[in-house]
Amino acid sequence: MNSKELPAFNTSTFSGDTAQLVHRMTEGLSSNKYKPVDYNRLKALTSEKKFASIKTSMKVKKIEEISKANKESSILKQHRLIWQKEFLHLQHLRRKIQTEVESHIRSNASSDICSHIYHDFEYQEASLSSAFDRFKQDTVEPVWNLRDDLRYWLTENREDLKLGDPEVIKKHAEIKETANSVTTQQAKLLEKLQHEQLCLEQELQSEELNQLCPSLLDKHAVVQEGIPFEALDLECPDNHLKASVLQEFLILDDKYSTRLEELQARHALALKMDDNGRWSSNDHFIFVAIHDQYPRELPNRRTLLFNRLKRHLPAKTHAELSDHEDWWMDYKYLKERIKGLYSDWARDRRELLSKVKLIFQEAVLSHQLEELHSENIQRQRQYCQVLYQKVQEWREKKLEAMQLEAELEEQQRKLVEERLQAEQEEERKRRLKEKKKIKAFQTEKLHQQQKLEEEIRERLEILQKELEEQAIYDHERVHYRQQQLLEKMEERKKEQERKEEEEKEKEERLEALREQVRVVAERDPARTMQDTKAWVAHHTQDEEHEYHGIYKPLFEIHSFTSKQITADPRFRLEQKLREAGLHNSSYARAVMATIEPLHPPRKDAASNIIFGNETKQ
Repeated sequence: MNSKELPAFNTSTFSGDTAQLVHRMTEGLSSNKYKPVDYNRLKALTSEKKFASIKTSMKVKKIEEISKANKESSILKQHRLIWQKEFLHLQHLRRKIQTEVESHIRSNASSDICSHIYHDFEYQEASLSSAFDRFKQDTVEPVWNLRDDLRYWLTENREDLKLGDPEVIKKHAEIKETANSVTTQQAKLLEKLQHEQLCLEQELQSEELNQLCPSLLDKHAVVQEGIPFEALDLECPDNHLKASVLQEFLILDDKYSTRLEELQARHALALKMDDNGRWSSNDHFIFVAIHDQYPRELPNRRTLLFNRLKRHLPAKTHAELSDHEDWWMDYKYLKERIKGLYSDWARDRRELLSKVKLIFQEAVLSHQLEELHSENIQRQRQYCQVLYQKVQEWREKKLEAMQLEAELEEQQRKLVEERLQAEQEEERKRRLKEKKKIKAFQTEKLHQQQKLEEEIRERLEILQKELEEQAIYDHERVHYRQQQLLEKMEERKKEQERKEEEEKEKEERLEALREQVRVVAERDPARTMQDTKAWVAHHTQDEEHEYHGIYKPLFEIHSFTSKQITADPRFRLEQKLREAGLHNSSYARAVMATIEPLHPPRKDAASNIIFGNETKQ
């Protein structure tokens, strides 16, 4: 690149810019367009705003903590009420079961077969009670005694321990070692007890005990399919009637088996899991125990339920708890339906067996009559046909009843699903509403913060403007006062010169008068031995002062006397208003302002300074 390609510098300037530069150079830092910044004041304002912001944030945080504590207290209070109801219910069940057990023992203890068994029970219970007492005496009571001894020792040696006595400190270390060893022993003992508890629970849940003591569901689930032996042993003269009637047991079993399979197929997902829903038995037990404490008619049930579950099962998420609840409701409904289905199955078999017994008895009776009266054979067949038709009608009615029950169950299931969907929809709407409220609150809070910042900014501008006006006014006032001070000093100087000149003239006049009245005394030697006139006048004046000094007041008064004060009409008016109780009212102030003093004020007490902007003070 050569010099011809370089751009030329722009050296042209406007006249206005030149004038500004000249003004800036001549005025310097004292120019009215450039003002010094008061950094200390700005730092003070910044610190004040920062302190106010921190204080506000602390207040907000404190309010949030109080709100959270109040909410937590309210939820705990509701949990406490629900647990109290559950505790009373469990106490009632415990008393009821204990009463049943005691009545069962009383009714069977006297029998020969069970007497030795109940005696063994009593002996085992007594041995367990004595073992528990020994365990308590060996483990629990020494710990409590040690606790009492330690508290007594600390009470007696607290001051020595604070002062650092070596013997007390050594004893304190030994006590700490003893306490640590006791704590270790207690921990090992608790681990052993927990292991024994786990072993006992596994033993109670073993297959041998389940076979000896089947559950309630297993009792209802035991339904012997096929034709019962009791029905096969019944006598019936008509083999065709017997076969057709006994066939009803198979038809009934087939219908209930089909319904059971349909129910299991409908709830296949619930049956794929184990009895605990792929949770541990302890977690599932806690979930079921808590879930049963909160009925559906309880207000805000779902929120309270999940809050309680999260407290007892902190490792489970909200989604896991919700999925397990859905599975448990489906599984519980399935078990209840299976239980009801087995119960209806057993009931219908019993009813059918009773009906078969009645039919066979009637058939036997009719056969006997047929043997006695051969002429009634045709009528007997008709009678059997009628009975068979009755059985057919009964079967049709039973099938219709079963169909109606299935429809009713389906309707109930749909109602349950609709209710669950409605609850979920209501929960979703409530959460959406809460989110909207939170968003609106945040928006309002941001708006208020912006509004507060705008108000602070406007107030700061107003204060800056007022400070600028006050600075201008103070500058003018100071200049005015300086002029006034110079004028006063000039006047005082002139007055001093005038007084000195007058004093000089006065001395000259006095000297002229002294010259005129000066006496030339004659020589008189005896005058030196006589009393002077001044001495005589002094003694005469002392006698008069001694006489008048008795009646002279103790202190000299340089202010107003009581007569002068009480003579003022304003004083008398104030006394009257005070007696009337009106001295603090606006009426009294207005009246007192209109009353003029007894003597007008001195003219030299009024200010003769007139300043145009004096009202701004």
